[in-house]
Amino acid sequence: MTILSTEIETLLSSVSNVYTGNMPDDPNDAVCIYLTGGFPRGLTADEVEESTFQIKVRNDSYPTGEALCDTIDDLLNGVTNSGTILGIYQMSGPFNIGRDLSNRQEWTINFRCYNLRN
Repeated sequence: MTILSTEIETLLSSVSNVYTGNMPDDPNDAVCIYLTGGFPRGLTADEVEESTFQIKVRNDSYPTGEALCDTIDDLLNGVTNSGTILGIYQMSGPFNIGRDLSNRQEWTINFRCYNLRN
């Protein structure tokens, strides 16, 4: 697990069942952090990375899952100066992507993150 995903997981410490890189089939209600690449370094050379990540939320209940998405957005969007993270900004979502094969609701939220290179 990279420093960035560890720091994001720490920011989500009040959320239950948070995983990184792979969402297991159990429990029914879960959250997963996926690092999704990012953008090429520009004027900051090697000091600052412009990373991106996606949060996937799965829940049996549509209203509960939607509320969890709002909580996650409140916890992450606009975070500044936390560890190696300089800033986190929501790019899209929460977006309901429908139901999984077990009929559970799923959402995604995409974020851009400026972080010190580790």
